[in-house]
Parts: sequence; structure tokens; C-alpha cells
Amino acid sequence: MLPLDSEALLFRIKGGINLDGFLNKTDEKGIIKGFSDAISDAIDMVNSQAFILFGVESSLYVCPVSYISTQSPELHENSSCKTILKFVPIETNDYLKKIHKKKTMKIQPLQVVNLELLLEVTTPGSAESVYVLFDKKPQIHFKMTLPIDVVIFANPDDPWGRLLDQVIESISSQLSEMEKCVQRYTKGQTVPIPQPFHFELPGKPTLTTVMYPAGITDEELEPQRKEMHKEFGLDNKPYLRRTMAYTFPSDELMNKYLKNIHQYISLPDTEEFKVHLVHGSYTYHHYLQDGVNDIGWGCAYRALQTIVSWYNFQGYTSINIPTHEEIQKRLVKAGDKSPDFVGSTDWIGSFEIQTVLNTMDITSKILSLQQSSDFLTSARELSEHFDMQGSPIMVGSETLAHVLLGIAWNETTGAVRFLVLDTHYTGEDEWASAVEKGIDWKTEEFWISEGPHNLCMPQRPGGV
Repeated sequence: MLPLDSEALLFRIKGGINLDGFLNKTDEKGIIKGFSDAISDAIDMVNSQAFILFGVESSLYVCPVSYISTQSPELHENSSCKTILKFVPIETNDYLKKIHKKKTMKIQPLQVVNLELLLEVTTPGSAESVYVLFDKKPQIHFKMTLPIDVVIFANPDDPWGRLLDQVIESISSQLSEMEKCVQRYTKGQTVPIPQPFHFELPGKPTLTTVMYPAGITDEELEPQRKEMHKEFGLDNKPYLRRTMAYTFPSDELMNKYLKNIHQYISLPDTEEFKVHLVHGSYTYHHYLQDGVNDIGWGCAYRALQTIVSWYNFQGYTSINIPTHEEIQKRLVKAGDKSPDFVGSTDWIGSFEIQTVLNTMDITSKILSLQQSSDFLTSARELSEHFDMQGSPIMVGSETLAHVLLGIAWNETTGAVRFLVLDTHYTGEDEWASAVEKGIDWKTEEFWISEGPHNLCMPQRPGGV
């Protein structure tokens, strides 16, 4: 996973490369060869002076091959990478800096430098010879735009010239991966457009880029994902589905709901505890969101919304986050409630959550705990849930509902800490406030005042 305190700069290079080629044969092999030849020509272009980088929202232009730029007096081959910060704006989430330091680890928001790829239509210099070729064989002219999206992490003090060499190498490599994608997924005369996706993987401090063909479903891509799971040493939970792609700061700031807020708080002492956490992403849902005043009755609805968001991010379902009324209608349709339940402010609990999940073809288990000490004796079962299933757990009592996102357990001493997401939070969807008031590690004493609890433990479908 990406470290939260890294000083590294992330250079992101995007742009379309236009393939322009000819097919001598229109069977599958002929089509693949024609596109392979065109991609080879594109790689040659990237390694020439025809390749230019443009600083997004700036006046900076750079020729990576020659290291020349419109700011050459300062930005040259031997200057440091951080010099570019004088000329281009940074994409970052500065709101993370406002999170209270006592509760969190050190946070250095990721700094993204966005550059756009450009290719000159004509290359510099003059032609010394002209060759005219005549071929009577029929040919088909084709065009396709390849969406380049390359990410490179660099130390701010690294030489600028070295980074530009990496840019050329990385774009050339991505084009080669696109060629493999075309070769694998071309069927008959149908050629898919390769699309790059970036993922965070466990144990990797940088992003991993994967090429998927447009128009091919995630179900059809399962064999490719299984191959990559074996290559990267991943377990049998999803990591590489399109919906799990990395969210860059600008996209994060555009999100309606906050995502994965637990990652910004410190873990319990890892020398004392083994920590078991939710796997993958979710969004935080709580009181007063979406213009609905549900204080006093809507906490379980909010817990369900968080759970559904998790299934969406893992690519298990495409069901929209249900509103309170949509949840009520599902309960009525399932025969659990009478028609007058729709539009009411009636509370729901773990069993109703299970019923709604069933209507979405999501299975779950109910774990009933009669007193707070049962949370301690259930530590092994809860740990195994996060290790095997990885889904958020809804914890319901007679009057309250929370979301359990993880557990820290010392098997020797029996000590336990619970990572609790508070659906009763009434503040704004703002990072500092939500992390300060909406998420925390709790001891078993947290559950004492609420009496018996029923835990709805959603189960993960098979497949990666």
C-alpha cells in the first residue's frame, strides 16, 4: 500500500497516442499484426524528438529525449525533480493535513505532478531523400487512440534527466503491454481498446498498473486476474477489479462521501496486538447525510449503506447505495414489513439488514452476543471474519448501530481492541472532523451500556 508519510512526488503522464496503420489481411492474425506494427511505430515516436510533455495548467513544455524545456535555465538534465514544482500546480488533498495529530500517524498528502503527452505531427529536421513505394496489394487503413496513463514515483532530489528517461521507458513499456492486450483479446475483426488501471497492492509502496480491454466484463477478465494474483503473490480476495482502482487526490475531493477514513488513524501497538482489518474500500455513511434528518432512528440504515458501498467497491454488485425509503421498500417486498412501513421513521436492526442484503443476493451470518464480555470470547471468530471475508460488520443493539471495521487481538493475553465506525456522527463530510469524531479503536467497555448485540456479518462471494 502507498505510505501515508512519503515525501515522494508522483508524476502522472496522460494523453492519447493515435495509431495510424494498414491491414494487409483482415483475418484475426492479420489484424493483430497490423496493430502490432502500428504500436511499434508509436514506440519509435515516443523515443524521438516528436515526443513532448506539457505541464497541465502551465506553460511548460519538455522534450524528454533532449531534456530541453521552455524553462531550460532552471529545469535541465541535472536539476532536481522538485524544480518542476515552480512551474506546474500540484494535485493534492490538503484537507488531510488538518487531521488532529494526536489521533493519527504522520500524514504527508500525496503530491501528484500532472503532465500531458503530446506527439508532433511532423518530426523536426528536413528529409534528405524521398522514397515512393507502389504496392498493388489491397490494404485497409485503420485509426485508434490509445489512452496512455503512466505513473512514476520519484524522490524530489532525483535528477530531472533520470526521470525523463524513466518517462520514455515507462510509456514505451505501457505501449508494449497494450500490444499484449490487443493480441489476447482481439476476436475475429473486433479489436478492444486497451485501458490502463492503477492499483494499490499489499507490500508494494508504489502503484501497480494493469491493462484491461474496454468492453470486456470483469467476469470475463477473471482468468487474467488469477494469473496476476499468482504473479504478485496475492490471496484469494479481490485486489485488481476495475472498481478497486486507485483514487487520485482530485477524484477523492470530488467524491460525495469520505472513503476509507480508518486508514488515517494510528493502529494499536502491533507488538502487543495482531491487527485484522476490513479489506478494500468503503464510503462513510452517517446521520444527516443526503438531506435526511434521521437522528435517533437511521443509524442501522447508514450501516447498511456503508456495507453496500463496500460490495460496490469490490466489484461484487453495481447496486446504487440505497436510500432509507428504498431500504424500507425492499423490506416490504421481502414480506418483512407492512406497506405503511415505507416513509416511516421506524428503526431497523441486524436481522432487517440481513433481509435487505438477501434481496441483493448478498448472504450474511448473524452472531448474537448477550453481554460485552462476549465480544472478548468472540475475538477469534471476528478476526477470522476480517481475514477471510474482509467485509464491514453491522453491530446492532436495542437502540444503536455501529460498523465494525477491524479488530486487534492479543491471543495470549486475551486483550482486544475494536475499530468502530460511528454511524451517529452528525458533522460535515470533512476529513479532519470525521476522522476525529467518527472512527476510533474501542475496548470491550464500549459495548457495556448497550446490552445484547446482534452482529450482521456479510459474506464475500467467491472469485478474485
